[in-house]
Amino acid sequence: MCPGCLWKWEYLWKRLLITYVIWLVMWFGNQWVSHMLDRAFDWLKEPVKRFIAGLIGAAAFSALAMLGIIWFFGWIFKIDIADDIGNNIFWAIFFSVLVLSIMLAREFLFAWRQLALREEKMKNEVLTSKFELLKNQVNPHFMFNSLNTLNSLIYQDQDMASKYVGQLSNVYRSVLDAGKNEVITVAEELKMLESYIFLQSIRFEDRFKVDMQLDEEVKTRYLPPLVLQMLIENAIKHNEVTGEHPLTIEVYREGEMICVKNRIVPKKVLPGDASNIGLANIRSRYEVLSDIPIEVIDETPMFIVKLPLLTVK
Repeated sequence: MCPGCLWKWEYLWKRLLITYVIWLVMWFGNQWVSHMLDRAFDWLKEPVKRFIAGLIGAAAFSALAMLGIIWFFGWIFKIDIADDIGNNIFWAIFFSVLVLSIMLAREFLFAWRQLALREEKMKNEVLTSKFELLKNQVNPHFMFNSLNTLNSLIYQDQDMASKYVGQLSNVYRSVLDAGKNEVITVAEELKMLESYIFLQSIRFEDRFKVDMQLDEEVKTRYLPPLVLQMLIENAIKHNEVTGEHPLTIEVYREGEMICVKNRIVPKKVLPGDASNIGLANIRSRYEVLSDIPIEVIDETPMFIVKLPLLTVK
């Protein structure tokens, strides 16, 4: 083989190797840059920042990678390859950014579609939750117990009976208004809860107590409407409330959670009163409002539900 042919073959395989390395570095390197940026910027929350950061990251990485490749192969092969590919740095960056822009645009569209689906799911969950709340509250057992208590009060204390009717009206008004807002402040939730606690206190007298241990700061945070009422209702529904076993429900804050705790003294549950209905309802509402799930601790003798406190921006 002629010396000139050997030189051309050596030139060819070195350039092919360099081209292959450039392709690998650009492909996997930009994938790594994209992965790191995904951890720093959320496509759903900061799509514009994520897109701009992706372009800048691709340009910076491509430039540094090309310079590194020029230096490395120049050192390995003891040749000056800057003249060969140095002028192609601009094109390497250009095509890297172009390809990455297409990828980013695709990710942006997928993120936008996911956000639209999430919002639609949230609307459906709110409507479903509103219906479930109304169905859970306007049920034969609750109505029967309320009217039975009211009937007793009419003969014993007409003034108290009148007040009872007013508080019962407030409970149903709260249920009907629950679907108007996705979240309300803890203070608003407690205000609506007052009427429900009043009704149950009249019904059970000193056998029932709700111990509120919430400071003023927590009252400015947010919850889905009527979640505390549903948890208290579940506690009454599934535990004995008697003179021998009075029911005390504690509501308190624990870090970024608001907790509802009661002692477990189970009673026979009527058919159709499965306890997971209320919890499943609350859990599904939190899934569309927060990345932090609710916590349920069912360990005798205590039953605790922890609800993440929400912050509205």
